[in-house]
Amino acid sequence: MHCVGAAASSAAELAWILDLLVQTARYAEPALDELDRTLLPGVMALRPKVMDRFASLFKDELRGCPELLITAAMGGCLGDQEPRRLFGWLSTLPKKTPVEPELLTERGPSRRPLRRRLALLDTDIRVRRAYRNIVAGVWELAGPAWQRRGRGVAARASADWNRRLKSTTTTSALMHVMPPRHPLTRWEQPDVGALFRRRPNFALVPVYFCMSGGQVADLGDHLHIGVPASALEPARRTRDAAFVADRLRNLAEPTRVHILIHLMSAPSGVMDVTRALGMTQPTVSEHVRVLAAAGLVRRVRRGGRPVYAASTQSLERLLEDARATLVRWG
Repeated sequence: MHCVGAAASSAAELAWILDLLVQTARYAEPALDELDRTLLPGVMALRPKVMDRFASLFKDELRGCPELLITAAMGGCLGDQEPRRLFGWLSTLPKKTPVEPELLTERGPSRRPLRRRLALLDTDIRVRRAYRNIVAGVWELAGPAWQRRGRGVAARASADWNRRLKSTTTTSALMHVMPPRHPLTRWEQPDVGALFRRRPNFALVPVYFCMSGGQVADLGDHLHIGVPASALEPARRTRDAAFVADRLRNLAEPTRVHILIHLMSAPSGVMDVTRALGMTQPTVSEHVRVLAAAGLVRRVRRGGRPVYAASTQSLERLLEDARATLVRWG
């Protein structure tokens, strides 16, 4: 495993913002609202128009815009701190047919629609230029904030990461320094090891507009790993407090935890839990609904009938996310 370097990237900044603008996952709107109130005022107003234009281009169910990082890498401009070359690259079709990417970091169902997007961008000049116009419109808002403060913050973070990564030579060591809620922390350790055996080289990119979480993308010859450029922005105190409180509130009700403990040892239907714990059916149904929405229980089939089972992995991830979020302020 080898880090080829940590450096700022305007394309990574654009990929992060655009992903939030078109993302349909639950986290997107609160994250975008927070970005609007702190680092990038006005970005929320872009969402309806950008979502409509994006949907008309691709007409698929793929969440976010994972294609931008890959497209920028194909044009050799992912490492640029200004997007001028990226816009130029998106103004003409590639002269050579790009190699079909493996997309090791994408979940199986996402790979086919993502390959379709990439193929469309590589063959249809109207789509490619319309896509360029969307990206350029986002930069019209983000560019001044990037020049004013973001570029400097990302550059300082890059220098810090370059020092830190000199002693980070194993996947376990890398996972230890990943920020809370980074996509890589959602992976099982054997899967992380397998990924880095296939892609031993990686570039780390501090992303100024990334308030939490991060990026991971398979670029063929190496991995792109985007992380928040500043983990301790003052605005993040409120965000982190809300995040921890929101995650732990699912475990703040004793009856709900009692049901969760029961389902950890004995996957059951709602009526089974009702009888076993002496509770009413509406009470059990409501608590199971909350636990399922939080990902702490899932519906499975046992003996030909549907039952609910606790997800130990999701519970551990919830507790670790809360712990890591709190301790980074120490």
